[in-house]
Amino acid sequence: MKNKYLILKNKHEKILNKFPQFFAFNEEQLKEGLKKMNVDKTQILSTEYGGFIKKSDRNNYTEMWKNINKESKEALEDEVYLYQAFKYELSNHEFCITYDYEDTLNCLGLEFETLTEKQKEILDKAKNEYLHNRKLYKIHDLIIHIKKSDRNNYTEM
Repeated sequence: MKNKYLILKNKHEKILNKFPQFFAFNEEQLKEGLKKMNVDKTQILSTEYGGFIKKSDRNNYTEMWKNINKESKEALEDEVYLYQAFKYELSNHEFCITYDYEDTLNCLGLEFETLTEKQKEILDKAKNEYLHNRKLYKIHDLIIHIKKSDRNNYTEM
């Protein structure tokens, strides 16, 4: 089965990458971005996380984000999409280390307190499968480690 969450995530990434913008975290990068977009400092707006767009693109930028957010919110109504999103983001935010749902839920625009019972069931199912898979990987890594140790012990004899 195709991962609906990754399909939509990749679609949004392509939209964002096509939008005329640049990112700058120092003066040199800012100069390069201004040159690339053929503008000066008076013709740009700062977005979040070091991003810049042309002032003339403000409405298009706002509309793009409205569409992305609307599509993402609507997709969360699909149980398969939600399950795949939870499972992907639990891994992405290293739930196996933190055992904290907050980062996973935040990136999806959700809060644990407002989840429905069905959404909590889906989250629990995704969590259990994610942790089960992590245990299998750990067992596999342990077996590999033991095999390597055994090889080293035999060569030393």
